[in-house]
Amino acid sequence: MDYHEILHHLITFNKSESVVGKAEFDEKLQKVLQKIQVVLVKNDVNLVINSIEDENEPDDIRYRYIYIIIYVLQNIKKNNSTNDRSLLSVKQFRTLKICIEVITAIGIISCLLPGVGVDMAKLCPRAIVVWKEDISDFQKYKRLKFAVNSMMELYDDIMFRPPILAQIGSLIAALLQLSYAPLIKPLENTISTQEENESKVKFIMTKDIYDKLKRDQEHFISLFHKLLNNCPSSICMREMMVILGIKGVPRWLQRETRKYLVQQLMQPNGIISILTIVCENPLDYGQHWNKLDTISRLIATSHGINPNEYYKSICSQLLDLLSSTQIMHSATIASYCITIFHHYNPIVCYENIVKVICDPLLVNSENEEKVKSEEEVEKCIENLTRCFVTMESKFKQLPSELLMNVAVPLFSLYNTVRQSAYVLKAKLKQLVLLLLYEQPLRTELFATFLGHNVTNKFGNYLKSKFGPAGGIEILGLDRTCKYEEFADTLFDLTFTTRNLSTKLFSYLLQFLSNSIKVDQTGAQNMLEAVEDTMEKMEEKLAAVKLLSSLANVSVVQESQVEDPKLMFYFIKLLFNQHIKKTQDLTADEDCEILYVGLMLVKMIVNEKKKSLNWTVFNDFLRFLKECCAFSNIPSQLLMLMQELIELVETKGKPEKKHYQDVSAGCEVSNRFESVIQDLADPLLPVRAHALVVLTKLIENMDPCTISRKSILLQLFMENVKHEDSFIYLAAINGLCALATSYPEVVVRTLVQEYIDIPQRISGGDINVETRVKLGEILVKMTRNLGEMVSPYKNILINGFLCAIRDADSLMRASSLSCLAELCKVLGFRLGDDVIEVIYCLTSIVKTDKVPECRRAAVMVSTLLFRGLGKNTLTSLGKDLVDLYRGLKHLRDNDEDLILRLHAQLALEELDLIVQDFILASPKLEKKIILS
Repeated sequence: MDYHEILHHLITFNKSESVVGKAEFDEKLQKVLQKIQVVLVKNDVNLVINSIEDENEPDDIRYRYIYIIIYVLQNIKKNNSTNDRSLLSVKQFRTLKICIEVITAIGIISCLLPGVGVDMAKLCPRAIVVWKEDISDFQKYKRLKFAVNSMMELYDDIMFRPPILAQIGSLIAALLQLSYAPLIKPLENTISTQEENESKVKFIMTKDIYDKLKRDQEHFISLFHKLLNNCPSSICMREMMVILGIKGVPRWLQRETRKYLVQQLMQPNGIISILTIVCENPLDYGQHWNKLDTISRLIATSHGINPNEYYKSICSQLLDLLSSTQIMHSATIASYCITIFHHYNPIVCYENIVKVICDPLLVNSENEEKVKSEEEVEKCIENLTRCFVTMESKFKQLPSELLMNVAVPLFSLYNTVRQSAYVLKAKLKQLVLLLLYEQPLRTELFATFLGHNVTNKFGNYLKSKFGPAGGIEILGLDRTCKYEEFADTLFDLTFTTRNLSTKLFSYLLQFLSNSIKVDQTGAQNMLEAVEDTMEKMEEKLAAVKLLSSLANVSVVQESQVEDPKLMFYFIKLLFNQHIKKTQDLTADEDCEILYVGLMLVKMIVNEKKKSLNWTVFNDFLRFLKECCAFSNIPSQLLMLMQELIELVETKGKPEKKHYQDVSAGCEVSNRFESVIQDLADPLLPVRAHALVVLTKLIENMDPCTISRKSILLQLFMENVKHEDSFIYLAAINGLCALATSYPEVVVRTLVQEYIDIPQRISGGDINVETRVKLGEILVKMTRNLGEMVSPYKNILINGFLCAIRDADSLMRASSLSCLAELCKVLGFRLGDDVIEVIYCLTSIVKTDKVPECRRAAVMVSTLLFRGLGKNTLTSLGKDLVDLYRGLKHLRDNDEDLILRLHAQLALEELDLIVQDFILASPKLEKKIILS
């Protein structure tokens, strides 16, 4: 009989026998031991079961029973260590599990002190069926000591760990009792006296016994530490929390358990362990937010005698958890814990968490040679976003005030990446916008970002560049003020947000008004250098440019409708400076900001979407009338002022002058008349806006506008020659709208313009992006013409083929894309031109060095194959061979993996065509001829 069978007999009782009391239970154990004793003595002649009893102690059948079980388990462990391939069957493992439960029930749970591990029996099914017994405390201690030592020895073997871990709570409670239970002080009189009941012996603590128990406590403390190191932290913390939460726990057990819980929490994975216990993984937001809140408050509260050490450990764990990618929902959990932590202890949270995260941005010395790497900057931005920008509720994020000391560094980084494809650009923008939303400090931030107020309150401007991996490297401080660049960046941040754009517009009005006041008082620093004067001028010019850009934003215009007083005040100051104080004013450029301000007022009055408070215009109207009396006002500005005066006096409904077109015999619309007048305006934005409005009128089929299509054609043709790209594109769009009425003229004009632009690019008039835009407009025009574009297909195809020869790779790729769209519009009915297209595609595929151009050529080839279908083979014939070889070469040899995939898709299209052509099923047809 092997040891596993012996174990099975040890734990198997006759089911017909019922246990009715302690005597019957012990009697059953005695019968089992007598049956097994014979087998055990045969295996080990030195084993004497009765020798384990103490002569001074009464017979303890249960102690002998667990002794035999542990003896057998130790032999199994010994055999297992010599046989590496030994495996347990399901029955054997179940037997081991029951044996561990029996040892726990008889040797541990029954020997625990009152209040220690109360209700532990509910976690061990075997403990419920064990009949209670009345033995001395020393017998309990002896049995508990033996059981714990034995289970710790068995725990070292991997085979016994799973069943022991199932009873780990009772083992931890026993270790805590054996290590820290208070001992009574030894007495001088060491004589033992018998009580009336001979079955009970009164125990007297002697000096020797006391010293022995103290040594035992040190031994069990070391065993407890060993168990904590070898057991999963989450399991240990869970069981200690159960022990601590039991009602009636002794104070000494509360104290020691709490101490060990804090120690486990301070371990590198302490927070993760307690989260795993309470919330379980994966985290369910709806189910576990209350639990997470409780854990966060528990973590945020200081524990132990050294708060600094505790907080240092907790904060480092939260930082690791914040940037972890191995744990599900780690960033959400960490950010919420940090938020609660800040609520409880804001100073410690800022010093140990926020400041550590922001460290790459806190560059304070020009001599700081240490470059902040891409990884550091990326980690910083990611962690700041996780802590301060959340998609849920605001209570789960830190207050934005904590980021104010790195506001300028964040803005300078966004200024660097604004026009790039940097992967974290959106997150940088979110962080800067978060700071700008802060109401009390918004004006100060505007001033600092634009360079109007130099202060270290919000951090320093950083010098940065793109690293080799596409990230951002911080090189140090940047002392140069790039006013215009900063203004463009701030416009990019605010123009889409109503609140920020209107507040920035008001700030700029206030700033420029204050600057005008200073200039009017004549206060000038005599020691001011020329460089300082030029810098101030650059600062004002950048502010004026930003103000003009914001004036075109619709939300800003709407806000000025509601409260135009500040704008009126600003315009008055401008007039006082430029008109009343300047006698030799002749150049219109000096009044550009006046034009912008007055045009904004005119737009407010003309295109008002709700009723205006005309009383606020009265004082401004009187001021304009006074200014009209000055002789040094430019004529265009004077006309604008007079128009504005008329608009205000008539409350936005001036008397219209009508001109009757006798030849057309229709009424002239007021809208069309005002747009034609705007075409003669000296300001470029006004003329460009008029062209845009005319285009919309054509698209909306306005009767009066349609009746003058020939005049509009000449207007658009004339403006196509304009040097300004805004007017140029507006005229091109207008021609596109007229394409259905004058297709031949428009197509020839636009294609000729598309081909001839390279000569104008050399002069710097029109950039490549504008030419690409013109190609898109040509494609849009072909879509609008639909079937009507067929007569002009040769002109369009030749135009795009000429552009494919362009020196600029962006232009070549765009032309190929336009060619593909044209083929789709034509339904791939290219006729003989298809041979020329195929030849061009073959040349691009074989010779072009830019991967984007080769991709575009492959894309056009795929579309052609798909559109022509079976006609590909009959239409192209031998001309298809070179393209086929070029596509195969790209698929097999090109370094661009995406291009190789595209080439493979093109070849697959061609394969499908060949298969359909060769393997097509024959059609059963019968011809009937009627004579």
